[in-house]
Amino acid sequence: MLNSEFKRIFSLSMYKNLKIMLGEMSFFKDFINDDRGDPYPVTAKSEDCKEYVQNNRYILTNGTCSRMFCRFFPFASYELTSAVYNGEAGFIFQLADVKAEVKRNEKEIIFSCGEKVEKIIIPECVTIDSQMTVSCRPSYFDVYLNVNGKPEHIYSFNEEKFSSSNDHSVFSNSYVSVYASGSVEIKKAVSYIDNGVSLADIRPIKYENGEIMTDRGKVYLTASVRMQAETFQAVFSWTPSTSEFEMTGAVFYDSGDGKWRNYVAPTFVYDRKKSLWYVWVSAFAHERILGHACFDGDPRFGVNVIDVKLMQKADEETDITSFRGFPGDEDPDLIFDHKRNKWLMAVCRIDPRNGQYCYYFFESDSPCDGFEFIGRGNEGSETGGSFVKLNGELYFVCGNGFEKHSNYRIYSKNGMTKAKFNYPDGGFRGWGSVMPVKMCGRTRIFFMTFDRHRGSDYNWSYGNIYCFELD
Repeated sequence: MLNSEFKRIFSLSMYKNLKIMLGEMSFFKDFINDDRGDPYPVTAKSEDCKEYVQNNRYILTNGTCSRMFCRFFPFASYELTSAVYNGEAGFIFQLADVKAEVKRNEKEIIFSCGEKVEKIIIPECVTIDSQMTVSCRPSYFDVYLNVNGKPEHIYSFNEEKFSSSNDHSVFSNSYVSVYASGSVEIKKAVSYIDNGVSLADIRPIKYENGEIMTDRGKVYLTASVRMQAETFQAVFSWTPSTSEFEMTGAVFYDSGDGKWRNYVAPTFVYDRKKSLWYVWVSAFAHERILGHACFDGDPRFGVNVIDVKLMQKADEETDITSFRGFPGDEDPDLIFDHKRNKWLMAVCRIDPRNGQYCYYFFESDSPCDGFEFIGRGNEGSETGGSFVKLNGELYFVCGNGFEKHSNYRIYSKNGMTKAKFNYPDGGFRGWGSVMPVKMCGRTRIFFMTFDRHRGSDYNWSYGNIYCFELD
C-alpha cells in the first residue's frame, strides 16, 4: 500500500512563531504603590528613580531600576517591547555568582558581564519602540530585533561564565530582571520557550503497537527545535490534514550529572497495558550513545526533564551488531510486535563497511534491555527511521542519501522499495515519518518530513516542514 504516490498537501516554514509561555509582566495594576503584594520585587534602584504604571505601561522618567521578572531558564527566550527615548532598557540575567546584562538604547545593543562590555549598532530600519528578544542557550545570548514584523537575528553574545547555566543547581537559583534607566516606556515583558528558527526530526508519539496516539482529534509530535545554533527537544500537537500546530511541551534529559541536556530525535512509546512511557534517545553530550528511560508521567505537556540511563559503551573489539552504546548512534525507534511477541528496536549506526549510517535491527522480551541483533538495512546513508504498522503489516520507513530529493526507503517483508511523491521537495537524507491516522470512518496516511535549508549559518539549523498524504 505504501507503494502508492504521496501527494503534497502543504509546506511550512516556522520561525520563532510558536511559544510556551513561562512568565509575563502585567501592567494592568499599579504594582509600584500596591502595599498588599509585590509581584515584581526591586532588585536594584537608584535614589533619584521616578517610576509609575499608567495606560498599561511601566514608565521610568529618571534614574535606574531593575525588577525581578521571572526565574531564569537556560533555553528560554525573553522578549521586551519598549520605547527608549533617552536611556536604556533590557534584561539582567542573574546567576548565583555572576550576572550578564543585555540592554538597548536608541543606537546600540549593549552586552556586559563583569568587566566585559560589547556593543552592536542597531540597524537604521529598527524603530525606538521595537521589540527585542534574547534567546538563551548555555554560554550564549542570541539577540533579535523586530524588523517589519519579524524577529531578525542581530548578534550572538558569547559568555563562558554561563556555560554551566543548564545545571539544575545553577538555573534553579537564578532569575531575570527587567532593567530601565533614563526615560523609558516598557509596554511588554514576557518569557517563553519558542520553536526556534527551524524544526527537524519530526516523529509521532505512539502506542506500544505503533498506533499513532491521538487526543481530541490531535496527533502529538516530537521535533527538534533548531536555535541560532544548537537544538533542543519540543512536543507539538497537530490537527491531521491541516497546517495547525501548537507547541505543548519541551523535553530535556538528565543522564545522572544534574545537567538538563538538549538531546533530540527520541522515540516516545506509551505502553497501555502497563501504563508506562518508554523513551530511547541519543545522548549527544556522551558521544551520542543511546540512553533510555521508563516513567509514568506524561511528557507531552509543560517543561519536563527525563532521567535517562546510558547504554554500556562499546569498546574497540565489540562487534558492530552487539547491543552496546556505539559513539554516533542516533534516531532510534521502538515497537512491540504482537505477532512475534517481541519488542523491536531500530538503531541508526555507522556501518564500518563504508563509514555511512545504516539501520541495525534488534529484538527483545523487554523494551529497555536484552536486545539481540536480527538484521540490518541496505547500504546507503540512512537516517530518521520509524516502524509503521498498517493493516496488520509491519513496515520500516527511513530517509537516505544527501544527493537526491526525497530519497526514502520502505522496508517490508517483501524487501525494500522507494516512496513516490508528486512534488518531491524536502529530503536530502530526510526523515521518514509515516503516520496512519484514523479519521472518522477512514484511515488516512500522512508523511511528514523536512528539508535542510539552514535557518541560520549553523550547519544543523534545518528545516522547512513538508506534509504529504497517500493517494
